[in-house]
Amino acid sequence: MNFIGVGPAELILILIVALIFVGPQRLPRLAADLARMLREIRQYTAGFASEFNEAIKEFEKDTEEDRAQWKEIGEGLSGASTSVTEAIKEAGADAASPAAPQASNGASPNGAPTTADTTQERR
Repeated sequence: MNFIGVGPAELILILIVALIFVGPQRLPRLAADLARMLREIRQYTAGFASEFNEAIKEFEKDTEEDRAQWKEIGEGLSGASTSVTEAIKEAGADAASPAAPQASNGASPNGAPTTADTTQERR
């Protein structure tokens, strides 16, 4: 029997109180009934735990294929997000670069006409 947090002094006190209330003739029978009840509870919980573990194993077996597919999808998404992040970083580095090449046609680096181009077109 495992009494968590109950020391020897507490156990002696419990036995004395039980002896006073139950009496010396009925105390052994009460102890036997209590032991039987604890044994039944342990058997019930052990059976429940084994049934639960079997159900979990069966569920894992049934969903193994789906989990593998989701894992592949997750890996693909992770790779895609990494490549998108790298592309964004490269684009940001190119935009922040002070030596951005000017287009020979007078357009700005993003392809929009410069102020000088729009002034010439109006004339």
